[in-house]
Amino acid sequence: MIWSARQSTTITVFAMLFGLGMISILGYQVSSSYQAEVAQARARTDNLSQILEAQMRSALREVDLVLRDLEDRITPEEVASESLGEAHNKTLQSLLLDKLTLVRQADNILLIGPDGVLSHRALDIGTAMQPFDRAYLDQVRDDPYRERLYARTAGKTQDGLLLARRYETPQGAFGGLVAASVPSAYFNQVLENLDLGRHGFVMLVDEGGSVITQRASGKGDEPFKAEADVLQQLKSGALSGGLTVIRHANGATRLVSYRQITGSPFFIIVGMSSLDYLATWRDNTLYYLTGGSLLLAMALMMIYFFWRSHRLARNLQQKESRLNVSESRFRQMIETIPVALVLARLPECFITYINQQAARTFDIPQAGALSLRAADFYLNSEDFREQLQAVGQAQGIRNIEVRMRRWSGESFWASLSMSSVAVGEEITLMIGISDITERKRLEGELKRRATTDGLSGLTNRAYFMEVANQELARASRYKRPLALLMLDIDHFKRINDSYGHDVGDMAIKAVAKVLGGALRDVDIVARMGGEEFTALLPETSPELAQAAAERVRTQIEAHRIVLGDGTVVQFTGSIGISALRPEDQLIDDLLKRADVALYHAKHHGRNQAVVYDAIPHPS
Repeated sequence: MIWSARQSTTITVFAMLFGLGMISILGYQVSSSYQAEVAQARARTDNLSQILEAQMRSALREVDLVLRDLEDRITPEEVASESLGEAHNKTLQSLLLDKLTLVRQADNILLIGPDGVLSHRALDIGTAMQPFDRAYLDQVRDDPYRERLYARTAGKTQDGLLLARRYETPQGAFGGLVAASVPSAYFNQVLENLDLGRHGFVMLVDEGGSVITQRASGKGDEPFKAEADVLQQLKSGALSGGLTVIRHANGATRLVSYRQITGSPFFIIVGMSSLDYLATWRDNTLYYLTGGSLLLAMALMMIYFFWRSHRLARNLQQKESRLNVSESRFRQMIETIPVALVLARLPECFITYINQQAARTFDIPQAGALSLRAADFYLNSEDFREQLQAVGQAQGIRNIEVRMRRWSGESFWASLSMSSVAVGEEITLMIGISDITERKRLEGELKRRATTDGLSGLTNRAYFMEVANQELARASRYKRPLALLMLDIDHFKRINDSYGHDVGDMAIKAVAKVLGGALRDVDIVARMGGEEFTALLPETSPELAQAAAERVRTQIEAHRIVLGDGTVVQFTGSIGISALRPEDQLIDDLLKRADVALYHAKHHGRNQAVVYDAIPHPS
């Protein structure tokens, strides 16, 4: 075929334009894929730091809750003195051991006197540690507003953290510390399973930038040092949440995410190297450039020989190929994300697509969901209507907790985000769902531990005081009767000394069982500490309270504990009773009068129930 000069010029210009267009497309593909890889790595780094911060915050919060409970149950006198008597020391150590079992991240719980001397600890063995130094202790003593304290510990084999709460005497003076030691082994265990790539790292540092623990994947990489100005900005609140920065070292780019552990002076630092997160991108870029060059050469040849005959077919083929690649990538991305995704068409809200994670979450085939509405997955369809209305009024909703249900009917807790997007002339509702049932269960368990006595299963002292004061306020407001029982096991020390603390614990559990069976469901029963119990009886006069106390006393007297060797252990209990008076403001008023009645019962024969108002008082 002979081409005219005009035709040749036209084909040449077209070929040049086509070549430039192909180069632009390749450049755009390389640039966009690079930006996508960097954005994905940045999001992954930030998400990983958020997850680690949440884990560390939860661990420190759990330890602090245990220390707060000990702070309420142990007096400053017990903290200051290590010579309380063998029996008292054993009881105190037993209490510390009970609390230590509640926090797997701690390896010991300590009591430190106001002079900085270690007075008591849960375990006499384990990692040797250095308590707070004298200068730091003087600083704590002079600053009564520092309720929670943190310090580094130095052991013979490993380092860790010391978390403490401050004691104050009734006169407001510094009374010592209750502290828990968290070894670095716990933090190492949290960090060891992280996927950081060959050159990534993660660090736990204090506010001065000193490393508490770290994990670095690469060998020979330049060690990363925390930037003091970033830590200071996070500490001062100038940066809310966290900060992800870009740093260059050893010919590579690092994405470094800083995040402060809420409520503490410690920071999580997670870093990822471009040597890892751009490795696949570099290979793909090489393939793209090689393939693009070949395609360009072939396209130029095809334009030269078959331009007029195959122009339409070639353009259609290229468009179809790009569309298929885009659709394949989109579906692959949607199907592999770890979040359940539901797409529904507005305004009918019929489901048009769910990914595999959503199918597993709702226990339904992907195809089976296409005949349903989005509201069918809600336990309460009213929740869906409210969220849909909120999406219409704003840009979307993020991470709200809602009850949903699987196709089998089983309900579960979910964290849900919802937004709408216009696709052509249609508006699509996008719903992202994460199953948080296990997290909600752990929150409930933590609440139960904070309000329940571990040995007896009854309400603990702190929770009892809170609920009892509310009940007292209700009774005072409506002029209703209210009574309080204070019970103490007679000769409890003799039981421990004669049969051992295990039998003493059995006696405490037996009394708790008797109280639960002899009293009403509306009565509030608690173990106040040691062998002492309290029961608040709403809507109960002093006469009815004395009858209930006698019922409890006789059942305790009739109870028998049979040991493994056939030995029968029996015991009795003394009970003090007080009733609500118009001038009572707090439950402490009833407790004081019941304690006086209990004291009278103890010193006038034991095994009896005494009403405070029946005790003869000197005029």
